[in-house]
Amino acid sequence: MKKVLLLLAMAMTVAISCNKTPVEDPAELLPSGFYVMNNGNWGDNNANIGIYDTKTKSLAADVFGTVNGKALGDLGQDILVDDENVYIAVNGSKVVFVTDKDLKIKKEVVATEGGNKLSPRYLAKGSKGIYVSYYEGYVGLISADGSVKVTAVGPNPEGVACVDGKVYVANSGGYLYPTYNNTVSVVDEATFKEVSTITVNTNPATIKACGSKLYLLSLGDYGMIPSMLQCIDATSGTVSTVDCSSPSAIALCDETLYVLCGGYDAEWKPLPGSVNVFDAKTGTKKTTFSQTVENAYSISATTGYVWVGASDYKTNGDMYVFTSDGTLYDKFDTQGLNPQAVAAQ
Repeated sequence: MKKVLLLLAMAMTVAISCNKTPVEDPAELLPSGFYVMNNGNWGDNNANIGIYDTKTKSLAADVFGTVNGKALGDLGQDILVDDENVYIAVNGSKVVFVTDKDLKIKKEVVATEGGNKLSPRYLAKGSKGIYVSYYEGYVGLISADGSVKVTAVGPNPEGVACVDGKVYVANSGGYLYPTYNNTVSVVDEATFKEVSTITVNTNPATIKACGSKLYLLSLGDYGMIPSMLQCIDATSGTVSTVDCSSPSAIALCDETLYVLCGGYDAEWKPLPGSVNVFDAKTGTKKTTFSQTVENAYSISATTGYVWVGASDYKTNGDMYVFTSDGTLYDKFDTQGLNPQAVAAQ
């Protein structure tokens, strides 16, 4: 950690406070706490990851670029912390970076099929390693040595989650517009083969596991079929609907599910988003945060905090940091476009 702190201080990484003014004390530039990933714009190679310190309410911008001397790449999609490794899926650049906690690159994992590089989307930890969905129709398994193997699932998979030796992959069928897909593939970890599919709402996207329950956000067809939150019982395979209006993103921390609701207007701009809180063990709603977020784009949950990213797709995004009871703790400029995800160090 000392090495990255020294590099960041030497690089004079900009710290952003809640009022977006520079922090004058150099000690305030030293990051700790939470990785903040900005998705960037397609084709612009401008994804980045900073580190936010909840104690000083400051952000060290583009830490990944600083410590590695290179840009994160095109479309930062997902980030997962597992012990001393950080896994970063960069969709457009077709790579999963494996880094240390300081975001220094250890390995670059590139999956191929038929001689073509595959585009990583979402990440999940399973009993055999780290699973990653690839948009070309595969799920991959990254082993401890950094090698990766893939197996076929449904069209254009997005979210992935693991329960009791099975990997569940949401097949969006995004390239099948306007019909999309409506299945979740079930892959056996032992054989690494798809063993069944589960029929769900149109255009399944994000999936999160809590015990034997899997919570699935499906985006619908952006017209007649609305977005929907569903619960899959991994034991029985049955699917039920969770009462929630216009869900657009979900996040899980421990046994609490946070659902960002709001949707989009006629020009596909995010509407003000509210956060609904559910008991993930029972699927019952507990409360709704009192404050809405303009241009709500994404949601993440970590111990003690809920993070709602806001974006107008043109200028730097904002991150709203709530305590778990819905109190606004901070709001800061993420120093990048389209804040995508937050993960704890």
